[in-house]
Amino acid sequence: MLYNNTMSMNDKDIENIQTLDITVTAESMDAHVQCLKENGYKVKKPFALFTTYTFFFFLGVYMTAHILNS
Repeated sequence: MLYNNTMSMNDKDIENIQTLDITVTAESMDAHVQCLKENGYKVKKPFALFTTYTFFFFLGVYMTAHILNS
């Protein structure tokens, strides 16, 4: 199943995939977030991500305008 250092699957491999049905609750999500934080990952809310990306976008626009006008 490993060709040229990349994973590829054929129809037979896809048919053999086993799946599970799970229910995600607020408590289980909190437990996953806490586990991620304990292992050094940062978990940001969507608004914080939007704010961060917007700030860096406008910072890039400002720097580009400053460089072009110099």
